[in-house]
Amino acid sequence: MTGPDNIASGTSPSGAAWELRLGSCLDPLSGLYSLPDRSVDHVIADPQYEEEAHTKQRRQKGKTRTGAYKRVAKVKPLVFPPMTEAERYQVATQWGRIVRGWVVVFCQVEAVGDWRRALTAGGLTYRRTIPWCKPDAMPSMHGRWPGQAFESIVLASAPRAPKCPGGGKAVFYTHTRVRDPVHPTQKSDKLMDDLVELVSRPGDLIVDSYAGSGSTGVAALKARRRFLGWELLPQFFEVARRRLAAEELRPAPGQVPMFEAAA
Repeated sequence: MTGPDNIASGTSPSGAAWELRLGSCLDPLSGLYSLPDRSVDHVIADPQYEEEAHTKQRRQKGKTRTGAYKRVAKVKPLVFPPMTEAERYQVATQWGRIVRGWVVVFCQVEAVGDWRRALTAGGLTYRRTIPWCKPDAMPSMHGRWPGQAFESIVLASAPRAPKCPGGGKAVFYTHTRVRDPVHPTQKSDKLMDDLVELVSRPGDLIVDSYAGSGSTGVAALKARRRFLGWELLPQFFEVARRRLAAEELRPAPGQVPMFEAAA
């Protein structure tokens, strides 16, 4: 790993280069603005959700005192700020400028229309919303209406984007949540593996503007894709850095530089 304290980077044994930057993806000097037009193959990102999901009563599955897993109410307020309309449109505009392939965005179902409008305004074409069904989703603790058992994944494409390598089959994902998450909204490794395979090919450069614990990057490196990410909070930057560095222990041949000229 090389670079100053706010940048971590390396190369996996498969030859896939990675870089993680500490700070906002909208920083005018080191954020998305610093990337050339059409220099990125794909974006796979899990931005923060809207204000209603950032309450003190947000519940997560947790452990009992004996260490067993159980659907217990755990009050866990999120430690990062909610998504705003201004940020949504800013980041969607930058994604529309830099990407030459596909954009994949996690969001709550109530925000699908908001993301569709923002991505369209950024020059991208909305294609699908893919459901991620969670068999172990938390029930509604008060019992007055059902709990939410899925999240939405919005899929959009850049002009002249290549076909999805995953093909035209109907897609939905059924994966349980992470049992011992190191980030409040961490996605399962298998889910991220599936999304990387859906939209990208070996050697592609994948960007995650909201890297969190680095799950997108880990999936990218395992599949011989390059990765560039941003994480705003130092504690999660360090978690993601460690996880990405650990991928350098996986043996595989080859060498792929971080950036290649757009076709």
